[in-house]
Amino acid sequence: MLSRVGRFDKRTAAMRSYRAAITAAFVSVLAGNPAVAEEVRNRTDYTIALAGLRLADARFHARRNGERYEIDAEIASTGLGEFLANTKARMSSAGEVRGGRFLPSKFMFRYKYGKRQRLFETRFEGGNVVSSIVEPQPKKRRKGWIPVQPEDLKSVTDPVAGLVMPGDGDPCRGKIPVYDGESRLDLRLSRKREQPFTTEGFSGPAIVCALRYEPKSGYRKGHRDVEYVRRLTNMEIWFAKSTPMDVYAPVFLSVPTKYGTLTVTATRFEG
Repeated sequence: MLSRVGRFDKRTAAMRSYRAAITAAFVSVLAGNPAVAEEVRNRTDYTIALAGLRLADARFHARRNGERYEIDAEIASTGLGEFLANTKARMSSAGEVRGGRFLPSKFMFRYKYGKRQRLFETRFEGGNVVSSIVEPQPKKRRKGWIPVQPEDLKSVTDPVAGLVMPGDGDPCRGKIPVYDGESRLDLRLSRKREQPFTTEGFSGPAIVCALRYEPKSGYRKGHRDVEYVRRLTNMEIWFAKSTPMDVYAPVFLSVPTKYGTLTVTATRFEG
């Protein structure tokens, strides 16, 4: 099993699992009454595993004060993940709550994968990207790279704020246009069923959504890993409702891979 996992494209197994699965699909954050003036906090913990083997842990902290919100997250490899590649990541999203939506003004994602480090920092205004920094910049893009165009950066959100669902809405709400600092993609959700879910701090129904990944730009056309995820039709993301905060938040994600199912499971869900 270890030899098979070891052959799994190292950058894809580590970074696409953490960056795409976690940032594109998993965050539990705070919502509620925009008129509330005092600060309220929320914490959710996740475990990331491949074929049942623990790869990493993630911890999300959210703060809400009136119409302002801040979300910070830490992700670190553990267990088998430390054996394959020592990975640490931090990300944050900050902005305002308007009309039951979390609208980012700033998104940051920083990771260390072995000796490799990268930083993505994006600023938004009115749902549009106004600046984006990537450090270090790639020395040369490979053949087939689809560059991000100016029109790709309009009416988008970051992968954290994009998965905040108001409690009176449908978490399987259709298309979510996402820009993660380098790539532009759409997440498409459709409702499948309800499923019981229990973890520390929560026991109740979860709404199960089918999840599709559609790359738009900022990636290499024909890349086997991107194409593999794009063709998947059996990914799922589960949302549970935090009644006091009036928000749907992800508590489970499953992504089939050639080497077993990648799962992200909430081990603690406050609310």
